[in-house]
Amino acid sequence: MQGTQRFKLVVFDLDGTLTKERSIWEYIHKRLGKWYGFAVEYQNQFLAGKISYDEFCERDAEVWKGMTVEEMMKIVKTVPFHPGTDELISYLKQRGLKLSMVSSGLSVLSDWVHQKFGFDYSVSNDLLHENGVLSGKVRIQVHYDKKAEWVRRILQKYDVKPEEAIAIGDSRGDIDMFRMAGFSVAFNSSCPDLDQMANICIQSQNLADIIPKLPF
Repeated sequence: MQGTQRFKLVVFDLDGTLTKERSIWEYIHKRLGKWYGFAVEYQNQFLAGKISYDEFCERDAEVWKGMTVEEMMKIVKTVPFHPGTDELISYLKQRGLKLSMVSSGLSVLSDWVHQKFGFDYSVSNDLLHENGVLSGKVRIQVHYDKKAEWVRRILQKYDVKPEEAIAIGDSRGDIDMFRMAGFSVAFNSSCPDLDQMANICIQSQNLADIIPKLPF
C-alpha cells in the first residue's frame, strides 16, 4: 500500500516507447517515400549542427504541405504499438495514477493516442492546417531535449511532487524528463546515458514486462 501512496503520476515518452517506431516524423516520410535521399538529409544536417531543431522540424513539415489532415491521419493510425501497451496502461490506471505524455513528435499521433488509451494530459508539436489542409508549418512546443519544463507544468497541474512521478522513455531526449521523476524506466533505450540515469532498464518487445519492475 505504501507504494500506491507514493506514486501519483506517470509521464511517458511516445515515439519508440509506446510505439515501435522511434520517430513519427521519419515514419510518415517513409510511408510517403520521402525519407531516403530526401528528408533523411534534414536529420543529418540537424545532427551535424548545421540547422537548428526548429529549422529541422520546419523542413520536415514543409514536405507534407498540401496533404489533407485526413490523409495524414490514415498514415498515423497505422503506427504499430508495442505489445503490452494496453496492459501497462490499464494497470497504472487501476493503481490510480494520472497518465501524461510529453513527446517531441506530432500531435496528430499524440492526440489520437491520448484518446485511444484515455490519457489525462499530453503535449507534442502541432502540424498547422487551414480548412483541413496542411500548410507546411509546424508549432514547436516540445524540443527533443527540453522536456523538463513540460514535466514541471504537469506536476504543478496535478499537484504532484517530482518524487511522486514515474518517467518512461527510450532515448537521449528523455534525459531531461528522467531528472524530474522519482523513478524512471528506460525501455529499449538507444542511449547509454539514459540507461545510467534510469532506476531500471528493460530490453523487451512487450511493455507489460515493466509491470513487475515497478516500485508498487
